[in-house]
Formats: sequence, structure tokens, C-alpha cells
Amino acid sequence: IMPELPEVQTVTSALNSTIKNLVVKRIEIKRKNLRFNIPSNMKTILPGRKVVKVYRRAKYGIINFDNGYSIIFHLGMSGSIVIQNQLDFVLGKHDHIIFEFFDKNKIISCIYRDPRRFGFFLFYKNSSNKFKNYFNKVGQEPLSSKFSIDKFYKLINSKNTSIKSALLDQRVLAGLGNIYACESLFLSSIRPTRKCKNLSYNETKNLYINIVKVLTKAIDEGGTSLKDHKNISGEIGYFQNFLSVYDKKGKKCANKNCNMLIKKIIQNGRSSFFCQKCQK
Repeated sequence: IMPELPEVQTVTSALNSTIKNLVVKRIEIKRKNLRFNIPSNMKTILPGRKVVKVYRRAKYGIINFDNGYSIIFHLGMSGSIVIQNQLDFVLGKHDHIIFEFFDKNKIISCIYRDPRRFGFFLFYKNSSNKFKNYFNKVGQEPLSSKFSIDKFYKLINSKNTSIKSALLDQRVLAGLGNIYACESLFLSSIRPTRKCKNLSYNETKNLYINIVKVLTKAIDEGGTSLKDHKNISGEIGYFQNFLSVYDKKGKKCANKNCNMLIKKIIQNGRSSFFCQKCQK
């Protein structure tokens, strides 16, 4: 399961509070063939450079440095970033990149770990077109102040697809994935197969509110750990304890007054979970 907005936000927020303003000591690449080959020039360009900030865009993390270069990273299906105060442990076979930073009188090591090697690290000059245009086709950030109910309604109402497909379209909303789309639709009493253009303004407004609510709660809980997600301290997230429908096929509906069992269907190759009674 790919990390979604809350998981990436958890990682980037923690990284920002840990390595922001620290200077790179060295970078060691143990294995370069991830989804894309790790750019080897990171090893020569970044030592001696300071981290300006770490932040999230959609399902990606971005690290800005003070020399006008940036790393864009994606955690893939099983990637995690772990912080160690010093590199006094034996590296595992899935530890592919080690970033070392000066932190006062000690060294902090930032290790990228990825058993399936489906994550990636890209390295660009900020002034390059590749960096400037990388997120051109990515949609609105659902937790941004620019994400308004009216904008959301206009986007959704113009589509002829199912609402679930629209929510997973990264050109519509950035960072929303399968787990949080299913949960938001359940809270909004909207069936995932409903056509976008058939949703009323009030239904869309309710969905907008619940998307923000679900994502905010998930970030507060450190994301959802169903298989691989861990934060930089190696701890799991806890939002899986609050799931109402996702991965609940055959289990009783979370609504107390409903006795229906959660149904699972496949939409565009993705699993959708919903209650046939509560979601219209």
C-alpha cells in the first residue's frame, strides 16, 4: 500500500523538525537501483550544504538545500526513513542511502530503508524546468487554504466518472489515496460508485468537510500502518484503529443502528469498501 498524504506529512514534518538547518556531512549510497537510479552527484554536491526545509507536496517529500538544489523523494510501497543519532549499528540489506548531518557535537544519520525498492530519490537544481514543472499536473492540496468548497464542487461536478475515481485522480486532489477516499465517502454517506455529476452541492460540501476531517485526524494519529508505514522513529501510525470501512469486508457497519456488513468491490483495479445501506 502506497503512503498517502497523512503518512508522508508525518514523515516530512518529523524530518523538518530534525534536520532543518543541519549541514550535510556526507552521503553514502549503498544501492542505487531503486525505482529509478539514485543520482550519484548528490554525494559531491550536497556535503557542506545546509537543509533549508523539508515539506510535502501530494504524496512526495521535498528537501530544499541552501545551494539551490532539492531532493524529491517518494517512499514507494515499503520505504521508510529512520533517524539514528550515530551510525553505530550494522546496516541492514534494505538500507540503501545514508545521509549524515552535523548536529552540534554529534552526527545524526538519516537512513532510507526500502525492502521492495519501489521508492525513489530525484535530485534537481531549483531553477531547472524539471523541478519547476514536476508538480504541474498535480491538483489541489486538500488541507490548503486555497482548497475551497466551491472549487471542489466545480471540479467534481464537471466529471462523468464515479466519485471514488475522481477522488483518486491526483489531478483533482493531491495526496488523497484509497484508504482516505473510502473513509471520507463513508462519513459522507456517499456510495463510491455514484457519478460525480449526480452529487448535489450539499453532498459535495459534506464530502469536502469529511475529507479534511479524515486527513487531519489521520495526521494527528501519525498515519495508517496496515503493513509498512513507520515514522522516522520507527514507530507505526495509529489511524488504522479508527477505520470505519477500509479493509473491513464482511464486518458489521460502524454505524450503531445499521446491521449491514461492509461490502468490497473493485473499481478501476482498486478495492472500494462501503455500506450498502448507509451510503446512497
